[in-house]
Amino acid sequence: RAVLIVITTFFIHFFYLALFFWMLITGLLLLYRTFMFFSQMSKSSMLAIGYTVGYVAPFIIAVITVAATAPGSAYIREGGPCWLNWYQSKALLGFVIPALIIVAINFVILIVVLYKMLRRGVGDIIHPDEINTLVIITYCLAILTPIFGLTWGLGVGIMVDPTNKGIHIVFALFNSLQVNTFIYLCLIRPLYFRHFSWWFLTSSCT
Repeated sequence: RAVLIVITTFFIHFFYLALFFWMLITGLLLLYRTFMFFSQMSKSSMLAIGYTVGYVAPFIIAVITVAATAPGSAYIREGGPCWLNWYQSKALLGFVIPALIIVAINFVILIVVLYKMLRRGVGDIIHPDEINTLVIITYCLAILTPIFGLTWGLGVGIMVDPTNKGIHIVFALFNSLQVNTFIYLCLIRPLYFRHFSWWFLTSSCT
């Protein structure tokens, strides 16, 4: 049973990390298309980078974490659900540190992209559709914030005060937006990214 718990915890750790690394890829891809729109990377290169960063990197981190803490029986937490230990071995840092770094990077990417959009039309003649810029930026902000995993930053509050039910509720509520946003984009608005890319290209060239 102990081996089964370790295996389960390993894969939970791995897939959570993979989730964050794919969010990082999403942010880097948007940043790449923002500043190098006309420099097209081949599909095979994008897939190779995506799978390497999205799966190989989290697998290495998960393996290092279990290899460093499992021999001392301090890999999993005592009692409760299958998850990384914190009090004895700090194995949870194998998830927290990469996750917070990715959230910070995606936050910077979001600021850079919004700054690029806000500079649209600076020093130029105001276009008739200029009034819609703020609406589009707000829409993109609402979409990109959960996609980039920025709402996971609330997890810091859970680490500081794990017994606070209010933080847990807010954390669960905001992170549910990530799933809802993916469903919205994939099922309801599948042309969103195409529309966003077209608008951003035209706004960057004006």
